[in-house]
Amino acid sequence: MRTAECRPTGRSRRLPSQCHRCLSWAWLVAALLLPTAAGASEDRQCQLQISSGTVDYGAVTRAELLLRQVSPLTMALGKQTVTLSANCPQPRLMTVFYRGSSADAGSYRLGEGGAFSLRVLSARLDGRTVGVGTVNTVGQLPLTRGDSAVLAPATGVVPIVDDVPVKGSVLSLQIEIDASVHAIASRVPDRTVFRGNGNFELLEH
Repeated sequence: MRTAECRPTGRSRRLPSQCHRCLSWAWLVAALLLPTAAGASEDRQCQLQISSGTVDYGAVTRAELLLRQVSPLTMALGKQTVTLSANCPQPRLMTVFYRGSSADAGSYRLGEGGAFSLRVLSARLDGRTVGVGTVNTVGQLPLTRGDSAVLAPATGVVPIVDDVPVKGSVLSLQIEIDASVHAIASRVPDRTVFRGNGNFELLEH
C-alpha cells in the first residue's frame, strides 16, 4: 500500500528588496497554505488566498497505478485544480512564482521518485480574462505568451494584455496540479509517503 501525504509547513518571513507574499504549500493530503507578510506596512500589503487548503490524492496500490500508466516509466496520480488569488489595495504589476525543489526543468519533486507540475490554466485581472506570460525575473518582458502557462521551477507568470504585462488590484489564477510517480518508485514493500514542499510567491512592483 502506498499513500501520498503531507505535513503543514511553518510560517516564514522574508525581507526582500521588493514587496512579496508567500503561501507555504506542503503536499499532498492536508496541505495547509499560510500567507506570509514581509517588507511593507500592513495596510499596503497584497494578500494571497487559495481556494482549498487540502489537495488529497489519498492511498493507492501499485495495481491501481498500473492502470494509470502514461508511459513505460511514469504512473499518474491524477490532476487537480486550485484557484490562487491576490488582492492588492492599489493596482500593481504582479508576478507569481512557485518556489520548490525541482525534479527537472518543468516539474517539482514529490518524495523519492515522484513529481508534480503546475500549469496556470487561466487568469483574470480585476474581473476580466487576461493572458499569461512567463518570465525568469521580475520586470522583464514575457518570454512566452498565451492563455495558459507552465509554472516551472525558476519561472514566474504575469498577467498580460496585448502581450504586455498589466497592472491590477485583484488577480485570480486557476492552477492545475499534475502529479505522477516513477514506475521504479512504485515498487515498495510497505506504506510509503510521497511529500513535496514549496511556496507560492507574489512579487509586486
